[in-house]
Amino acid sequence: MEKIDALRLKVRIVEDSLLNGKSSHDEMDLYELKKKLLEFKYLNPENVEIDYLISVMDSLEDTYEKVESKKMNHKLNLLTIWSTIFLPLSFYTGMWGMNFDDVPLISDDGGFWIFMGLSAVTIVGMFIYFKRNKWY
Repeated sequence: MEKIDALRLKVRIVEDSLLNGKSSHDEMDLYELKKKLLEFKYLNPENVEIDYLISVMDSLEDTYEKVESKKMNHKLNLLTIWSTIFLPLSFYTGMWGMNFDDVPLISDDGGFWIFMGLSAVTIVGMFIYFKRNKWY
């Protein structure tokens, strides 16, 4: 009986941490706990409470995977936004960095400031666009 109480307590701790969004557990912790539950089930097949704990653990594993997936999607979203902002800036740099004089505004006295202004307008414009579309 002590073993089932200890397992129930561990499942409850994992459940609370996942529900509060402050999970200090990783996938291996969940795997080890599930393994202990299944070992207990194997040794005590008549115990009905362990079936409930195993089903709760399955739900917790699904929840953990969804939370981790959401975190990864958020990170990829931010990476995409940053990449999209820097793509036109790389194009501007490549165009104005060419080694011949036929590039527009390269030999003008204000060419540098036009380049800087165009870069700033691009960054601000894309920031506003992403903010309006609620991409972050």
